[in-house]
This record gives sequence, C-alpha cells and structure tokens, in this order.
Amino acid sequence: MFATQNWYCAARSDDVLNKPIAKKIVNTEMVLFRDSEGFVKSLAAMCAHRGGNLGSGRCIDGNLECPWHGWRYDGEGNCTHVPSLGPDGKIPGAAKVQAYPVHEAQGFIYVWPNSEAIPDWKPAHHRFLDAKYHVKGACRLQKGNFINTVEGSIDDSHVHIAHRKTIGASTAVALAPIQNVTVDSDNRGVEGFMKWDTAAKRKASRVTQWMNKHLLGVSEDPATHDKSFRAEMTGLVIHRYRKQDEHDFVVYGITTPVDECHNLFFAGFIDTNPSRSLIGNLIYWLGFRSIGPKVFDEDEGVITDAIADRFPGGHPRPISVNADTMGLAFRRMYASHVFAEGGEPAWPAARPN
Repeated sequence: MFATQNWYCAARSDDVLNKPIAKKIVNTEMVLFRDSEGFVKSLAAMCAHRGGNLGSGRCIDGNLECPWHGWRYDGEGNCTHVPSLGPDGKIPGAAKVQAYPVHEAQGFIYVWPNSEAIPDWKPAHHRFLDAKYHVKGACRLQKGNFINTVEGSIDDSHVHIAHRKTIGASTAVALAPIQNVTVDSDNRGVEGFMKWDTAAKRKASRVTQWMNKHLLGVSEDPATHDKSFRAEMTGLVIHRYRKQDEHDFVVYGITTPVDECHNLFFAGFIDTNPSRSLIGNLIYWLGFRSIGPKVFDEDEGVITDAIADRFPGGHPRPISVNADTMGLAFRRMYASHVFAEGGEPAWPAARPN
C-alpha cells in the first residue's frame, strides 16, 4: 500500500536526545537514537538475541543497549557487546539488526524504510522552516488512513463544517477554484494556487481585522485570501499566504503512515517576517499555541476517525469535485510511486492516466 523508497518524517530533532525512541513507520518497528558523534541512527526495534524491544533500551557510548540482556548495537546494526560472553567471547556473526537510512534537516528526522534501496534524493529544503516565528505542534498519533489524512491537510472545503468551534465560523463555503496545478519534474511534489476575484474577497469585522493584522498580517478575511498549496511525497503539505508586508504566513502539516489506520502527524505555523511588534508576538504565540491543538483534534475526531476502522484504504467509492483537485493530484502522484515499486495502492481513483 505504501511507497517504501521514500523519506518519512519520524520525529522532530529535539525529540531524539539522550534516550532512544521507538517508532513505527509503514508497518515497520524502528528505534531512533544518537551515536557518539550526535548523528541520528535508525535500527529495527527487535533485538537479534531474543526479540527484546530496543526502543526500551538505553544509549551507552553511542551504542544502543537491549533492555533484556544488554546486547549492544552500533549505528549500522552490528552487535558490539554481549555481556554474557565475557571479555574473550566471540560475538556471533549473525548478531546484527537492520539499519535504515536517516536524514536530519531543518529540525526534522526522516527515515527511509526500504533497506534494500539506496536513497538517491533528499527531502526538499524550505527556507520558511528556518524562520524565527515558528510555532511547532507536538507529534500526534492520529487515527485515519494515510491518503485521507494528507488530503484532509490540503482540503479547505471541510473547514467551515468541521471546525465550527475554532476557525470555521469565518470560512467561505463556496471556494475559489484551485488553479495551475502542476507536478514537479521529479514527480515528488505538486503545487496549486487559489486566487480570488476582487469582488469575492470579504472584509472581516474591525475586531477580526485587528486580530488578523497581528496574527496573520492580512486585513481581509483569511478565508478569501489568495494562497498557494504544495504537497510532497514526504507527506508535507504547505499552505502559504502572502502578507501585506510581502512576507509569508505558512501553515504546514506532515503526515507519516504508521500502518493502514494510523499516522504520525506534525504541524506548525510560521511567519517569515523577521521583525514583529511586541503585541503581535504575544498574540501570535498565545493564539496559535492555544488554537492549534484544538483544530487538529477536530480534524481527527470528525474526519479521519469516521472511516479508519471500516475502510482502511479510505472511502471505497469517493466522489470528487473541484475542491478535491489538489488532493487527487497528490493521490495520483503518490500512487505512481507505489506502482513503480510493484505495489498496489489500497485506495481507489489512484490509477495513473
């Protein structure tokens, strides 16, 4: 079901410090830890000896120690120490666990879950991720299948309905069409744009305009503000709004498949403005720190949880309209990589044209 020759976000950089952490990526149990030089390593989580969970172990001199019998492994998965053998004992040649390629950049740790294919590309570098005003959400274990969760991150048309308690009240129901949808030449990213006619742009109330100015940097209703969309093979979805100060306000989400019914989900809000007023900073940080988790709770409870157990591959007969253009573009792009690996996506409407 999943593309395995692909980079998936497993954790934020500050999640992996002095202790190993266990992760499950595309049905594969893994453990992340830092070696003696501070580089993140990823190994299969089952000890070669008696199957102990290495994710519950500890780091000793840059090696990972199993919590059951103390067997230790280096970053390449080779066993370096077996306590019961004593100082002169010979470590069995088969005493090793699978290692997976890791890429750490811009505060994220990516894992390549296919141990038989050498990565020939890296996740895209995005300058906005280095911006100072970055409100980071904690990693969530979110119920739902991978494709639906990514499409939910892209989709604006559900906001008015699903987020009535948070951000839905000011959102337009009839959206401007998504235009100029293009796929990158390497087939690893897709972009589109939503541009509103001037007559369709809405003015918010004075109070909302004041809040928007300090929070988003725009005076009009954000629901009718021009924006760009981008979705990448890594599960990264970007909503970018150009502000009046010529900087950008960015909302992003990263979806990583755990199994057919669960995902890891990372999200954040970013203002690329290098200087903000004191009151703007206060409203910005407090506002998104408080509202962000509530918005994602609504997405999980109202959307992804609705069909995760009944249809792990998603809706069996989905009906698509103009608002689904970007989601379908990502679905087909991702599916083309699954087909290229000889797999068969579990979701419908994925066949390349």
